[in-house]
Amino acid sequence: MSIRRTSLPALLVSSLALSSVLGFSHSVGTQSNLGNAQPAIAAAASPSTLYLPLVNNRFPPPPSVFGVEINRGQVAATISQAADAGAYWVRYGSILWNEVEAVQGNFNWNALDGMASEIEMIRANGMEPMVIIRGTPTWAQKIPGYYCGSIKDEYLDEFASFVQQVVDRFKVAPYQVKYWEIYNEPDVHPEIVEPNSGYGCWGNLNDEYYGGGDYATMLRYVYPAIKQADPSAQVIFGGLLLVCDPAISPDYCKAAKFLEGVLRNGGAPYFDILAYHSYPYWFPDPPNYEWDLQQWLWNHRRGVFLGKLDYLREILTSYNVQKPIMMNEGGMVCGWNGGSDYQRCLDGTLYVTQANYIVRLYARAWSNNVIGAVWYTLDGPGWRAGGLLDNNQQPRPAYNAFKFLANLLREAKYAGQLSSGTLEGYAFSNDKTHRTYYIYWSNDSAVTFNLQKPAGTLAVYNQLGEKITLVTDPIIISFDPITIIEISTP
Repeated sequence: MSIRRTSLPALLVSSLALSSVLGFSHSVGTQSNLGNAQPAIAAAASPSTLYLPLVNNRFPPPPSVFGVEINRGQVAATISQAADAGAYWVRYGSILWNEVEAVQGNFNWNALDGMASEIEMIRANGMEPMVIIRGTPTWAQKIPGYYCGSIKDEYLDEFASFVQQVVDRFKVAPYQVKYWEIYNEPDVHPEIVEPNSGYGCWGNLNDEYYGGGDYATMLRYVYPAIKQADPSAQVIFGGLLLVCDPAISPDYCKAAKFLEGVLRNGGAPYFDILAYHSYPYWFPDPPNYEWDLQQWLWNHRRGVFLGKLDYLREILTSYNVQKPIMMNEGGMVCGWNGGSDYQRCLDGTLYVTQANYIVRLYARAWSNNVIGAVWYTLDGPGWRAGGLLDNNQQPRPAYNAFKFLANLLREAKYAGQLSSGTLEGYAFSNDKTHRTYYIYWSNDSAVTFNLQKPAGTLAVYNQLGEKITLVTDPIIISFDPITIIEISTP
């Protein structure tokens, strides 16, 4: 169905000293065959003028939304690239309880020596380490054999004591760790992962709220211990895998009720930051497709990244809880995890698409008041070819896009939305340099938009930071490349 675009009044934002209305027209190409996937909005049959409002919403800025994860043992090889890229957050781990206290009461602190030197490197290069603590030793396991699983109630004091000692050791220079994540992806059932999995596997299929109550009980022991060791420390809820929304299927998506189980069992006061994970899976067909927004388990809520965020905020609100939220593990990865088809992800097209997605992800994160978005991983080649660096730790296109965007917007503030229908856009401003940045793209590869060059335009870039030569006015906004406009403002 065609929807006629109507003119919208432009809003003058004095803080950006905008002197003109943003004028657009758009054109429609041939629609790709997307099967059952439907575009977010149908295109008009003929070009029309579109005036977009600039919605001003200056959130108190986070230090930076830009983050990466570096795997244990890979810091020395990649820390310079992390610093050059402008990353602020570095998720790192894990400190394993089962390594340090394999035998109850016997602590092998030497097991952390290598990690200590890596955390020191992260801090020395000006980045904020977020450290994961996990790994249930055999003697404390509620589910025998599962290091990723929950802890027997009678040993929660021992876990809290261990965590307190860890925080005591790493709160001081040269480490100065302030952010502690307790287990990883706890909303996973033990039966679907390996016993020593990096997943948290606290899930319980027999519990209506999937084991969230056990995790809440653990937090009630651990949170006070962390705060006693370092009152300024921040406790991060183990990043939720959050496969799907229960609205899709209450049975299949039962794991999504894990957070609700924590809140129902009094866990809200015992964490400071809620975290979740977000992965759009890429396939070569159809090309130039919005894999995040159209992921079928979340497309009813604006896609994987924003849909999960929306769901979590809805749950928090229903329990009258407010928490900052971080996406502390994510990225665009190959849709296949092995086999002959996996080779189709290695021809370079995925890497180009990841660079395009970098801009979409971080603009959406910042504009939606997410305090950080962590790409998994910096070091390569990465899970399902998701690394920003390759197997030789050399930059892929996504690394270059990350580096360009993070450094371009350093010290900038989010200024407002520039979106309408399939056109998505955001504005950022830097009061110190008197620069404003407009970032645009189309979410439909068959639809392009014509933008009259804004007054004061200094340069136009693509997602890799390459300058686009403007042969004529208007500027063409398309699915790829992303368009980034740098403007001088009074």
